[in-house]
Amino acid sequence: MLQAGILASVVKTSLKRTVHRTRPNVLMDEGIYARGWPGTGNGPWQSFPSGHSALSTAVACAAVRVYPEVKGAAYVTAAGVVAAQVLRGAHFPADVLTGALIGLAAESAVNRLTTQGPRTRS
Repeated sequence: MLQAGILASVVKTSLKRTVHRTRPNVLMDEGIYARGWPGTGNGPWQSFPSGHSALSTAVACAAVRVYPEVKGAAYVTAAGVVAAQVLRGAHFPADVLTGALIGLAAESAVNRLTTQGPRTRS
């Protein structure tokens, strides 16, 4: 879970530093919207992609892979975190979708890199 979360965060941060987009709450409150290259270090201009969505999805998928019995709770919790980002005006739907896809990809990559194949008897 930790490795998937770290990889998702690295990818998310790299994208945020590459592109910028105004958060929805800034657009609603101040009427300002901008997007472009390069990214900024300023939070109100770092809407894309959602880090909360990337991390919660990566951790939920990793937890389910190891503990299949937590599938319902893990996915519902991750979906709640993802939905909350849009509802609170922190992200646009495309931001959370991209973040969730980053989380899925990060967990899948970590799983492929860390899972050993079947062992054979000598």
